[in-house]
Amino acid sequence: MEKVYVIGHKNPDTDAICSAIAYANLKNKLDRDKVYIAARCGNLNRQTEFVLKKTKVEPPLLLNDIYPKVANIMTKPPISLNENSPVFEVMHTIKEKGIRLVPIVDKENNLKGIVSVFELTDFFISDRIDKKPVYMFDLENFKKVLSGYFIKKSTERFFKGEIVIGAMPFDRFKDYVGRLNPEEIVLIVGKRTKILNYAIERNFRCIVLTGISSDDELKELNLEHYNGTIFVSPFDTAQTARRLSLSSPASYILNSDVKTVKESDYIMEAREFLSKTPYRALPVVDDNGKLVGIITRSDIIKKFANKVILVDHNEMSQAVVGIETAEILEIIDHHRLGTIKTTYPIFFYAKPIGSSCSLVYQLYKHNNIKPDKTTALLLLSGLLSDTVVLKSPTTTDEDIKIAKELSELAGVSIEQYGKEMFETAGTINSRKAHEIVNSDFKVYEEFGVKFGIGQAETVSLNILDEKKREIFEELDKTKKEKGLDWAMLLISDIISSNSILFSTYHPCESLLPFERIGKNEYYLPGVLSRKKQLLPTILSVLEEFAKERKA
Repeated sequence: MEKVYVIGHKNPDTDAICSAIAYANLKNKLDRDKVYIAARCGNLNRQTEFVLKKTKVEPPLLLNDIYPKVANIMTKPPISLNENSPVFEVMHTIKEKGIRLVPIVDKENNLKGIVSVFELTDFFISDRIDKKPVYMFDLENFKKVLSGYFIKKSTERFFKGEIVIGAMPFDRFKDYVGRLNPEEIVLIVGKRTKILNYAIERNFRCIVLTGISSDDELKELNLEHYNGTIFVSPFDTAQTARRLSLSSPASYILNSDVKTVKESDYIMEAREFLSKTPYRALPVVDDNGKLVGIITRSDIIKKFANKVILVDHNEMSQAVVGIETAEILEIIDHHRLGTIKTTYPIFFYAKPIGSSCSLVYQLYKHNNIKPDKTTALLLLSGLLSDTVVLKSPTTTDEDIKIAKELSELAGVSIEQYGKEMFETAGTINSRKAHEIVNSDFKVYEEFGVKFGIGQAETVSLNILDEKKREIFEELDKTKKEKGLDWAMLLISDIISSNSILFSTYHPCESLLPFERIGKNEYYLPGVLSRKKQLLPTILSVLEEFAKERKA
């Protein structure tokens, strides 16, 4: 079935993760024609890890990007043959299946190489025109190619040899084969007693009999000291010779030096590989070299886009890498509109409400589906996280009502569970600077300025000077890595409902209406929300700065 990824923003917080899981569950109940998969495009923070452990729910699938991969368009399972399959079967498969090449594998499905028209042409022509061809024979393929049966069978399965047809006078035959190694002769002959007895006496490697209607015709042959193989073919001599040459195993003619692609390779990479090879298809292998599919030039030109539903964001800069190549089916969000453009009309559910989990719960109710206890706790977790246990100014009456309903369904206390959630993050001083800055960092671009704001919650704003230094260093590093003009970090105390803002240098900083308490450090009393309280102020400052530059 078709897959649809339900995914939150980069550096996902608890609301983004929980809303993705809960909404994927809802969509799977409503739509049986597709499979909805909860996904994420970043690592989990401590709080989210606590929630998933509490609910015993597996983390969403990690997607580093959403670019189309080879796995999305390859043919699977591929048509393949074992390395010992006769060339006859390879030719029949290519013709009957109408395929360009046949991957050849061993019994563990490890790719050994391919056979295509190129290898078959080389097998039949190549340097065999001017000299007697030598073939690799596999006794196990005789019955597959010739039908027939064995009179005597050597214990040695594989051997090399040349085909000799015993259709000449005996003296000329003796003279001809006298120059050859008996161990490398495969004789095709009818009931010619002298030739047969001579071949048996000389211990020719293999004798293939034609025109034999009954085993009684072979009673005169003395096989007591013969160590080779005798096989009876139901075909005439010409047909037997032709088919016998096709009993060679595929491993004898395959191309082992063939390019392969992996399931995880991007389609653009596979396209480049195909453009540089004479083959019109390439095998697809997994990390262990096992065959999992095949990709053709026809596959490459197919228009494919991963299907996604975005939750808790609606801006390109916050979406999973490669979102421009995906087909967005829905957006569920509670942030400002920085809307991604779509080719087709989509379902867009947005409200000025405390969390995306609140919106997802409303969609459950709209569809008359009651979330189970686990889902209710997930939704409550995302709601309490984004509203700072209903203390944030983004909290609405709807959020409060939803939180009460979800707490009853989950069987937990809002206050007690909320406190437990936030305490898991620990104090700022106990956490690594990278985690503090990047665990919930969002990038924006307005008025010609690309900026980012991270946010971290704590239970105390008493931050050690050493930790401040580490935070500023990490903030500068993040600014450079993300190509930002300005980087900020909002650290919020959920107990006092106050925050501190750390900032890298930018000319706009002088316009900030906050109390400066240190170099690039500001005190924001009563501020808990990045979305509703800090971001509007930053946008206003940027607008004023842009006007000053034009003046």
